[in-house]
Amino acid sequence: MRRNIRKALSTNNRWKNVNQEGKYKKWRYSVMNLNKGRYGLNKKYVCQKCDKKYKTTRYLHAHHIFSWSKFPSKRYTISNGMVMCVKCHNKFHKKYKYDALSKPNLLVEYIEKHNKFISEYINKNKDKF
Repeated sequence: MRRNIRKALSTNNRWKNVNQEGKYKKWRYSVMNLNKGRYGLNKKYVCQKCDKKYKTTRYLHAHHIFSWSKFPSKRYTISNGMVMCVKCHNKFHKKYKYDALSKPNLLVEYIEKHNKFISEYINKNKDKF
C-alpha cells in the first residue's frame, strides 16, 4: 500500500506541493471568470475557438498562451490564460504537438479569428520568446 502512494507521489506531477496546486486553482478560477466577464456577459463561459457557451466549467480547460514549462515566470499570470472547450483544446495540441510550447503565435493561427486580447498579449511579450 505505501509503495503505491509513494509511486503516485513520485510521478512527474506539476504540483510539487499543495501551495502550487492552490496557485494553479486560483489562476484557473480567475481565467474562467475573466472569460465569463468578457465573452459570456457574466452569465456563461465561452470557448474562445468555437464560441460554444457553457453554464459550468466542467467541459472547459484553461490554456496557457505562453506554455507552463517554457515560461515559468508567466505560469500564474491571469492574462496568460484563455478558455477552450475540451474538444478544441485537444485538437489544438494534436495539431501543433510540441511546437505549441515554444510558439504562442500558433494559438492565434488556430483560433482563426482575431482575438485582440490574445494578440495584444503575445505581441507585448514576443521579445521574450
